Amino acid sequence: MTKTGFIPTSSEFAREAIIVIGGALIAAVVLSQLPAVRAYIQKNIGSGAGNVGCDCDK
Repeated sequence: MTKTGFIPTSSEFAREAIIVIGGALIAAVVLSQLPAVRAYIQKNIGSGAGNVGCDCDK
């Protein structure tokens, strides 16, 4: 029988939290090992308010 509650159980919450934290750690490792990917992301995100978006014209 499955539970149809809206609020997740603590084990479901813990599982999802571990997945999210693990994904963030994997992303941090990938970005630290691949400087070209890090530069690409920084170029497209921007660094200041108003300096956001694709730099496609250059």
